Amino acid sequence: MNKLFGIIVSFAVAGSILAEQKFSTAGFYAVEGSPRSVENFNPGWRFIKGDVKGAEAVAFDDSHWEAANLPHGLEILGENASGCRNYQGKAWYRKKFAVNKASSHGKVFIYFEAVMGEAQVWVNGKEVAHHFGGYLPFAADVTDVLNANGKPNVVAVMADNSNSKLYPPGKEQNKLDFTYMGGIYRDTYLIETGPVHVTLRELSRTVAGGGIFAATLDVNGNAAKMEVRTEVVNSSSKPLELVVRNVLVNAEGKEVAAVKETLKLKGGESRQLAKQLEAKNVHLWHPDDPYLHYIRTDVMVGGRVVDSLLTRVGIRLFEMRGADGLFVNKKWIGKKLIGANRHQDYSYIGNALPNSGQWRDVKLLREGGCNTIRAAHYPQDPAFYDACDEFGMLTTTANPGWHFFNFKEKVFEERLYEDTRQLVRRDRNVASMLMWETCINEFPSQPDYAMNTMHRIAHEEYPFPGMYTVADHDEAIKGGLDMFYHGGSKTVNSFNREYGDGGEVDDWYSQNARTRVKMEWGEQPLLDQSLYQAATLAQRHRTDKVRIGGTLWAGIDHHRGYHPDPFRGGLLNGFRLPRYTYYLYQSQYDPDYVIPGMGEKQMLYITHELTQLSGKDVVIYSNCDEVRLTWLGVVVGTQKPSDDGKFAGLPHPPFVFQDVFDFSKVKALGKGNINAVMVAEGLIDGRVAVCTEKPYAQRTTALALSVDDEGMELAADGSDIIPVRAVVVDQHGVKKVLAAEYVYFEVEGPAEIVGDSTTFANPMKTEFGVATALIRATTEPGTIKVTAHSNGLESGRISLESKKVDMAMSFDRGYAASSKKPEQKGAVIITQAAGSDLPTDVKTLQDELRKAQLDMVGKDQDIMELRSRLGLSE
Repeated sequence: MNKLFGIIVSFAVAGSILAEQKFSTAGFYAVEGSPRSVENFNPGWRFIKGDVKGAEAVAFDDSHWEAANLPHGLEILGENASGCRNYQGKAWYRKKFAVNKASSHGKVFIYFEAVMGEAQVWVNGKEVAHHFGGYLPFAADVTDVLNANGKPNVVAVMADNSNSKLYPPGKEQNKLDFTYMGGIYRDTYLIETGPVHVTLRELSRTVAGGGIFAATLDVNGNAAKMEVRTEVVNSSSKPLELVVRNVLVNAEGKEVAAVKETLKLKGGESRQLAKQLEAKNVHLWHPDDPYLHYIRTDVMVGGRVVDSLLTRVGIRLFEMRGADGLFVNKKWIGKKLIGANRHQDYSYIGNALPNSGQWRDVKLLREGGCNTIRAAHYPQDPAFYDACDEFGMLTTTANPGWHFFNFKEKVFEERLYEDTRQLVRRDRNVASMLMWETCINEFPSQPDYAMNTMHRIAHEEYPFPGMYTVADHDEAIKGGLDMFYHGGSKTVNSFNREYGDGGEVDDWYSQNARTRVKMEWGEQPLLDQSLYQAATLAQRHRTDKVRIGGTLWAGIDHHRGYHPDPFRGGLLNGFRLPRYTYYLYQSQYDPDYVIPGMGEKQMLYITHELTQLSGKDVVIYSNCDEVRLTWLGVVVGTQKPSDDGKFAGLPHPPFVFQDVFDFSKVKALGKGNINAVMVAEGLIDGRVAVCTEKPYAQRTTALALSVDDEGMELAADGSDIIPVRAVVVDQHGVKKVLAAEYVYFEVEGPAEIVGDSTTFANPMKTEFGVATALIRATTEPGTIKVTAHSNGLESGRISLESKKVDMAMSFDRGYAASSKKPEQKGAVIITQAAGSDLPTDVKTLQDELRKAQLDMVGKDQDIMELRSRLGLSE
């Protein structure tokens, strides 16, 4: 089992301590004491929506702009941000910062993981970058424009997410099946190096070059042959002799193999080195055992280390063997790849999901029965791929696009080719990367030569085993790609890129389908959706080995551009709350299967809520041999999984107990209903392996709070977010799924609540008995207290800690502190503890104000909803 699950990199190599770092930065991990430093460049920005003349100038007055920490999405939108409700147009960002490097001979780079649309960057009034496309990274060498002697610098960014046919995806958002929100919505870093250093991938023009590239050439048992490519540059003015040493290090910090090379570089010269190494007795990476290694790269001049960095790698070999299926490390993988598609947006914050949220998404889907995720329809966040590597989640990446190719402007095609090159360059060291979507998704009219060019570029940038380009059957044939999406070939491997939704849609205009269910609609629609998906999933398992698997559309609800309704067919909704189908998928793991990072999961889930509206049949999802059901103290029976033919092929079909629930029998129990409990026991080899109890919910009484962190604590970096759930419960703490209450959240301490009454975020109406508040940390660690109120119910309270981050943060604290803070409407954010330290008259006024607000919550919300439906302004 990989020792890196849930922890951060921290072990010793050759006398040096590796820096503590959970996620990669610009494709690498820092080494403590290295001349290379990486700082978090996310905090301390200001922004404004709209175009502003002269905002790139150093002396420009931005005092009226709003404070922002990255990732930032320009605006907080409602739970439903579909149908082009989001802002499209120009926006500006500015911040002040200082550079700590003492030497004037080093290099300084600003690195952007992504800026949506077209981006222009100025430092101290001089343009340093102009980038097109919102999903891939770019970097700027800012060394020569920085102020000396520690004087403050000013960076300005113009970000434009307007429709444009000049770069992918190209299609107007009101015709697109997803939304691209605006802003600098992924991480930024300030990278400082010495004059001799390993290059950045994004700034290299070497084919298959830039930075560190580690590839597995072959495996034989537990021995592996690898090639490591390293591109170094001497940016000084004089010739130098360099020694480049690459060390393969295992998860325990032990050196496994090493190679080194000596070379001479002229001033200003760069060169790529390629060395092969053989590693014996290595722990290979596998989806079921995702063990990760590191390449430690040291560059030395005159015996002194002048650059050092880490590259995380998984030693594995993927092979598509036609009718025999997918082989990993020369063995058939042994199962179908079953998973889901994923878009990157999240309720309220849009695309600006911090790294912890990316990680939680992967963990939730892995635990929920997915062993693969298809990236739809663009490259996902680097933190997402870091998590896929850790959890053994096979995945894909894709050129940005959907149903569009610009046949008129050649620049679109040229940028598509450049995207292909940068796509492969960014993700080539991702251990979990299985398929590469180089063509435009679902567009048969794109030119054959263009598809073939992108296919060839991908193989140029990844000239090793394991590169598999993929597109829909006909496009793949015309473009000469390696694999098919769909199709009926018996010799070329294929994959169902999307299943489980399209066949149910009534028409393109209406987009109504029983596979798309809002959770507030209740248990019967959720159950109907789930049983339909069970039959669809069974079909995937019945295919031959040549069809290696498929992904459900989709894993998580997402917003759409062309339609006013979000997609609501996910295993998880937009707040990452599971539907019944989530447990259907989870139940397909064998009970002794070790989910990477989570262990075995003998599971059982009752898809019945015991309400006055619930049906008679009880459907249970479980991976046990049998299920014994007890209701009202009486054993209903012990059953094996359903033998319904539509579920044939499922490793673990549903258990269906008929004519069990009768509300009149609960009613007959009278006051208290204390014995109204349903008990389900999962049996394996005749013994109880798992037991679940579901009590009947009684009087709506209180709010119960929980922190849904999935083991990823809140980081005090100014942008990290954690969901807090408020559940409506009865007097015994049992969830009331039929409750529809408005919940008003308050926070004390170094944090804020994302959204307010204008986006129906605070107060929020419960859905299936749950309301979610997104809690965002400041840059100061500390204790955070969250309180939830609903008029007439007992309030809920919970405390959590935001943790100090290890990575240095580069920003001007005075500039940030004086920035204009976003206005909160309809909610009070408490920034100091309310208690005995406050004067009595202040406490009294606070109590009266809170009570008045709570009394008006429901009325105000109803009015706002009605006005919104009528299209009236506030």
